[in-house]
Amino acid sequence: MTAALVLGGCGAHSASTTEPAQSPGVSAHHAHETGGHRTGDHGSGKSGCTIPVGKPTLTVESDPEARPGQLVKVNLDGVRCDPADPVVVRSSAFSGPVRLRCQDGPCGATAAVSMTAKPRWYPVSVTVAGRTIARDKIRVSRSQRPSLELNQAEDVARPGAPVWLYFDDLYPGERGTHFTVRSSALPRPVRLTHDVADFYNPRTFQARPELKPGLADGRYTFELLGPHSRHIMNKRLTIRAPRPGDPDYLGKAYGPSLYDPGVGYHGSTHRHSLRVVRGGKVGVMWHDVTPDPGEETRLTATSPAFTHVLHLDIDESKASDGDDPRFFNTATIRTDIKPGRYPVTVVAHRGRVRKVGYVTVMAG
Repeated sequence: MTAALVLGGCGAHSASTTEPAQSPGVSAHHAHETGGHRTGDHGSGKSGCTIPVGKPTLTVESDPEARPGQLVKVNLDGVRCDPADPVVVRSSAFSGPVRLRCQDGPCGATAAVSMTAKPRWYPVSVTVAGRTIARDKIRVSRSQRPSLELNQAEDVARPGAPVWLYFDDLYPGERGTHFTVRSSALPRPVRLTHDVADFYNPRTFQARPELKPGLADGRYTFELLGPHSRHIMNKRLTIRAPRPGDPDYLGKAYGPSLYDPGVGYHGSTHRHSLRVVRGGKVGVMWHDVTPDPGEETRLTATSPAFTHVLHLDIDESKASDGDDPRFFNTATIRTDIKPGRYPVTVVAHRGRVRKVGYVTVMAG
C-alpha cells in the first residue's frame, strides 16, 4: 500500500499569490510514512490538515467571465481539515481573504469579486497556516451598466401573455432594492423582487406579470422606477395578437375528449361522445399544442346537460407522459333532464376555435 505524506509545522507568514507553487511532495520538510501529509501544528503540537498523496484540487466556479461584484464558489478537494484549521483563499480579484469552511472532507466558501477589480486574469491561491497548497485562476470582465430585459426569449409578446421583467443592477455605486415597472400594457405597476435563484449575481430583480388581454398591436414602453419613484430607464416591447398563419393563431387543438372519471382518463376509452346516466359524472379533456395566453384560467366546457359551466383546469402532471398541454375537469349531469343527446362545447383562442362533443343521457 502506498503511504501518504506527512508535513511538519509551517511558518506563520502569508504566501503571495504570485510565488511558485509548492508541491507537498517536494517540501523542505521531511516526509514520514504515517498515512497523511500534515500542514501545520498551530503552535500546540497538534496536527493540522491532512493531504493524501497527490496535490489538492482548487476550483473556482463563476460565470465564464465574472463581473465586479459577482459571487464565486471556491472548492478545495483532496484535503482533510478540521473546522478550526485556518484554510484561507486569497486573490487580488476578491474583496479580501476568505476563510474556507471544512467539514468531513472538502472545504468551500463563497467569495465576492471586488467592485474595483480590473478586466484580466487573476491568480487564486489557498493557504493553510501560511503555506500555499493549491492554486487556480479567475477571469474578471468589465462592469456592465444596469439593464432591463423584457421577455428575453421572444421578440414579440402576445396580449394576455406573461412577460418576464429582469433588471440587472450589478454596477459600482448601485444600492437600491425597491424597483417598480409601469406600462400601459400592464394592468397595474409591478414590483420587482430580488432574484435569489441567480447565485452569481447578487443584484438581479425580476417579476412575471401578465399583459392586458385586449391590447392593440403596437410598441409599448415599460418604465423602470427606483426608490421614491425615481426614473431609471425605459424599455420597449412589441405586442401583437396572433394572425392567420401564425402557429398560435388556432393552435393545434383537439377535443373535447369525454371519458368515465371513475376509471380515469388513462384507463378508459375517451371519445367525442359518451353515454352517461342522469346524475352521473363525465370527464372532459381538451388538448392544445399552443394554448392562447391565459387560457389556463378561462377555458370552459358548456352543455345543457351539465349542472353548471365547467371550468377546465390545466393538467400540471402532463409533463410526465410527454402529452400536449391539456386541460380537464369533471362535470355532473343534471337529474331533471330528459334522456337524449346533448352537445358539449369548448371555445378556445378567443372564439377562433370551437369544437363540440356529445353526451348521451340515459334514464338510468
